[in-house]
Amino acid sequence: MKMLTSKISIEDVMHCLLGLSRDEIRAYFAILEKPMTVEEIAETLGKSKPTAYRIAIKLTNMGLLIRKPHIIERGGYYYKYEAVEPEKVKRGIQEVLNMVCKKILDALNQDFNEVRRRLQSSSQG
Repeated sequence: MKMLTSKISIEDVMHCLLGLSRDEIRAYFAILEKPMTVEEIAETLGKSKPTAYRIAIKLTNMGLLIRKPHIIERGGYYYKYEAVEPEKVKRGIQEVLNMVCKKILDALNQDFNEVRRRLQSSSQG
């Protein structure tokens, strides 16, 4: 069997296991550096505000960002998004990886056992 020889980046892992797009990954790491508003996210990514908002909401729903309200002195408020600490994200990725590995191993065992049963029953008949 061919061994995995190329290095896997954290971006590859987040894309593969969490289903994040490259822009969503870029947003997480930018917000990790400093909390941002949707406008700042849009500017950082070079995207529209609606796109930045969708990215922020998706990352928040996935538990990668926290949305915090900030009060404006003259009335009103705005939100800034803060990134969840990397250690928590790593633990979440590890949980997903463990679940995926278990499902793969279960499927392999089931498939091999099924093939073995079919071969044994055909050789007996």
